[in-house]
Amino acid sequence: MIALRNILVGTAMLSFGMSVAEASAVHLGRNTERVDPISGLHWQRLLDPKHPAAPPRLSLQRSSGAELSRHGQSLQPVLCVRAGDHVSLRSANAGLSMSSLQATVLQNGVCGARVRARVAVTGALVEMTVLDSGAAILSGKVSSWQ
Repeated sequence: MIALRNILVGTAMLSFGMSVAEASAVHLGRNTERVDPISGLHWQRLLDPKHPAAPPRLSLQRSSGAELSRHGQSLQPVLCVRAGDHVSLRSANAGLSMSSLQATVLQNGVCGARVRARVAVTGALVEMTVLDSGAAILSGKVSSWQ
């Protein structure tokens, strides 16, 4: 008798739990506009009909003019390297050998920018592409290191 009662109560709880989960999934899946409380930006959640299990994408809908001007000032590129920084300079060849030397940056640059540097061992002036604050790839031939 107790076992039968436990089975009935368990089945009722399971069916109630499933309906609550389905309702919350439907609520999350709708294309709704959300407001970011910090920035004030309005975002819309968009579902991909081809991939219903994928998470929704966010699309910027609108913003106030004051918010845009404040964000526009903060979108200036951030320097990855500054003149005088030491970086590890690597060759860009895809062969079996990998070359790496220390170099001193001669110009400020953002990530992806081409700047000049001086190789520490040889003193040669080279042009490099900045990868990160301490890494760069040689732009040009390996023979220019000498």
